[in-house]
Amino acid sequence: MKIMFVTSAGGHLAQLLPLESWWRHHARSWVTFRRPEVESALSEEDVTWCFYPTTRNVPNAIRNLALAWPTLRRDRPDVVVSIGAGVSVPFFLMARLLKIHTVYIECFDRITMPTLSGRLCYPMSEIFCVQWEEQLRFYPDAINIGPVL
Repeated sequence: MKIMFVTSAGGHLAQLLPLESWWRHHARSWVTFRRPEVESALSEEDVTWCFYPTTRNVPNAIRNLALAWPTLRRDRPDVVVSIGAGVSVPFFLMARLLKIHTVYIECFDRITMPTLSGRLCYPMSEIFCVQWEEQLRFYPDAINIGPVL
């Protein structure tokens, strides 16, 4: 199985790194922001750098939508996995058009309110995961996987 992880830097990426015991056994690629701490954390990984910032930034959402198509066609992942934020939306949209499986994990720190990216990706996700029971109120069809950190 080949996985493409699509994530923002910082806390979003930090929530995917502890899952290494699962993902290290699979072919994988990453889409994220070029930041010094990300370059260090993913130095041995196949990374495509996306456009930043993404949160409510329409021009960069369009740029990332244009980036998603060739990146997904080139890498041909079996599944796109994201924990947010904004860069996930264009990649999930293109993944669905290309009939690539999608898995979204809602952020650890958004217990009482859903994220914008989560709300947008929920209908495009084949599997939608939450980390807290309280998050099921916003995503009733989600799977509670518990905290990943």
